[in-house]
Amino acid sequence: MSNPLQRSVSPMIAGATSGLGALGSAVAIVLVPSLIAQLAASRSSMTVLDAVLIALNVLVVGHGGGTVLSTGVIDGVLTLTPLGLTLVFVALCAAGMLRTGRRLQLVGDTGGLRPRGLRDAGAALGAAVVVYAGGLGVLAELGRGQLMDPVATSAVVSGALVAVLGGLSGLALSIRREERDGVPAVRILDLFPRPWDAVARSSAIALLGLAALGMLGLMAMVVLRFRNVAALFAQLDAGLWGGLVLTLLQLAMLPLLALWALTVLLGGSVTLGTGTGLDLGGFDTGVMPLFPLLGALPDPGSAPPALRALVVLPAAIVAVGAVQLVRDLESEDLRDRITAYVAYPAVVMVGVVLLAGLSTGSIGQGRLVHLGPQVQDLLLPLLIVVVASTGLVLCVLATGLVTLVQDGVARLRERVEAAEAKESGDADASEPAPAAAVAGEDAEEDGEPSGGEAETGGGRLARLASRIGLGGRGTTEDEPEPEAAGDDDPADADADADADADADADAAPASPVGDGAEEDVDVWSDDRSR
Repeated sequence: MSNPLQRSVSPMIAGATSGLGALGSAVAIVLVPSLIAQLAASRSSMTVLDAVLIALNVLVVGHGGGTVLSTGVIDGVLTLTPLGLTLVFVALCAAGMLRTGRRLQLVGDTGGLRPRGLRDAGAALGAAVVVYAGGLGVLAELGRGQLMDPVATSAVVSGALVAVLGGLSGLALSIRREERDGVPAVRILDLFPRPWDAVARSSAIALLGLAALGMLGLMAMVVLRFRNVAALFAQLDAGLWGGLVLTLLQLAMLPLLALWALTVLLGGSVTLGTGTGLDLGGFDTGVMPLFPLLGALPDPGSAPPALRALVVLPAAIVAVGAVQLVRDLESEDLRDRITAYVAYPAVVMVGVVLLAGLSTGSIGQGRLVHLGPQVQDLLLPLLIVVVASTGLVLCVLATGLVTLVQDGVARLRERVEAAEAKESGDADASEPAPAAAVAGEDAEEDGEPSGGEAETGGGRLARLASRIGLGGRGTTEDEPEPEAAGDDDPADADADADADADADADAAPASPVGDGAEEDVDVWSDDRSR
């Protein structure tokens, strides 16, 4: 049950307190390393005030703002954002609004937003954004110096964007809860209508997977060329505390370099100074900043053609998100599915382009005026990768191609099994022939000659008649038919033949052949005995 005492605090006051606390934590994060570097720099004339001014300028640049450099070595606007530091500031704002949202108890006992919950959340978020962005603008004005001059307008705008992004994330996390005590669970994606919740889930999978792929690619390059990175680190000779600050600076730049690596894997190109470019085709040498992590870059020259096959990796990640989208929308109607299928690649492309744009910048107006991905060169390969991988998944899963293939394989298997069964049946039908002959012999022994044996005996008699020169021999109606030849005893066969010959001699009329007919009968009986 919600407690009214926990919501007695004003939402605007709670939001303002959250924004002020996040801004104070952000100042501490940049100020402490700057003071450590000032104390450790024994060979530098930098004072504590200089360290504070540098920290305030780093605070503005870390939010995505700009500052004007007038050092004599580097003159111009510094706009290259350390995205690792930006993520820390977003996390601070999210943590503050998470506590505020839980204090306000925006979700009722039924699992939905309580009455006036949306209004209270908006009031708290607005107050936090105003305090955070306004405070950052004030700090930017305080950070003006001879060497560095922050741009207050960019500080206010970038601070507001960071506060909005972090505040929305914190409020969304404060709404989420597990099911307990009969109260239904609340999920962040439940706030989106169908089918946009599925689009949000799939797009998040794709974008987070691409970011992780860029980080893995960068780590692989650092591991393979760790000696060069260590050599550049030792060349700076920063000392113990200076080395600690330099390490923190590299960690702050790590997500930025990971997005550069992702751009290269997608088929785009990255500029690291005048005359310096990196893509899957190779690396062109030019002037680069003396930064240890840049030692992980490959040696100048053309890359092997097989290296272009790495573009399959981001395509596979986009395909994973598309598979999740198809599974989430299996039960939806055709209109919602088509909407989601069109929105997913568009959201992924916009997200990648925004990330690539955030990772670009400049350091002064000299040789480092252009740093980061070339967005115009990234658009075409990104379009091909996203659309092709998504289209392939849709052709395979959304159109029922897998089901058709499975049905075709099942029908083919049935036909093969039927053909095998038919062949085995034919083989079984041809095998019982000897058994039938044996059965016929058994039947003949019992006094019941089979038709097959009688027919075989008649064929033998015809062949025998043609052999001895008798084209045919007439018989009377009472003349018994010749018995079929069998496997009788030879003595019985001779006795039967003699009896048949005597009967023919007594019953037949006088033949003009005379002795020849008698001779034929003898031959017949001899042949039968044989």
